[in-house]
Amino acid sequence: MAGPNTIRVDLRAALPIAVLGLVVLVIIFVQLCGRERVQPLADVTPLAQATPAPTFTVGPVATAGPAEATATQAAQAGGEARDNIRVQNLDALQQALAEYTLDHSGYPNTNGGIQSLCAFKEFDEGCKLESVLEPLPVDPLGDPAVNGYWYASDGATYILYAVREGDLVPQCPERPDHLKKFKSVMCVQSP
Repeated sequence: MAGPNTIRVDLRAALPIAVLGLVVLVIIFVQLCGRERVQPLADVTPLAQATPAPTFTVGPVATAGPAEATATQAAQAGGEARDNIRVQNLDALQQALAEYTLDHSGYPNTNGGIQSLCAFKEFDEGCKLESVLEPLPVDPLGDPAVNGYWYASDGATYILYAVREGDLVPQCPERPDHLKKFKSVMCVQSP
């Protein structure tokens, strides 16, 4: 029996309040600890680029390439030297596409749309080539969003594009509107 100065607490009434307090503490803890990993909206790639419709993707994510050591020399040497590196890189990419199609019964499919080869790892189909060629080549001028390689495929055929600076490498006979900002481009396509 409780005395006149004793406070009685009904545990059944206090339990929901304690659980609510615990939930609030967990939410605050998660918010404070997770702030470093939250990406600002300005840095998030728009979802429109993930649609299966033909898209052109550009982005700041660079990947190292096998021609990286000679890329610095080529950047100093001039456009024709950089074009020679691009030709070598396109050849390596064609070999990777041939190997990829043996394992997957087709090329990485962009539904005919043109994409950067692998500037956006989440969206670019060309990134699938990393399973047979890693690292993927990078344009000698760097910044794959501006100077990179571009890829289009319907799964059965493909075409690869690169910037062309000199006159020694043949110019691509046709180029998509997305690449008309460049004075000239070179290309290779499936046999």
